[in-house]
Amino acid sequence: MDAILNQLQDLFEGQIDFHGQRLAETISTVVLTLSSVIALLAGYVLQDLYLTMWIGVIGTLFAMFLVVPPWPVYNQHPQPWIGSKARLPPGGIVVPGK
Repeated sequence: MDAILNQLQDLFEGQIDFHGQRLAETISTVVLTLSSVIALLAGYVLQDLYLTMWIGVIGTLFAMFLVVPPWPVYNQHPQPWIGSKARLPPGGIVVPGK
């Protein structure tokens, strides 16, 4: 039972690294900018505000699909935490004066 819960926790926890955060921000900025420009141009040429709105909504949903789930591409350079066993020096953490 614990193995199943650990797998579910890993699935929903959504860990991404700093490089992944930068990549997600870049992707969202590019997709939202392109969809906005396309929406405004299509709406202006066709004189249809309804079409402009729907192209913008579809672009926003597409950007959300690309950046909201923790895709594996966003966690290719994970940072070990200070408290993890891999980074602790032998003898644990030493605090001066204690």
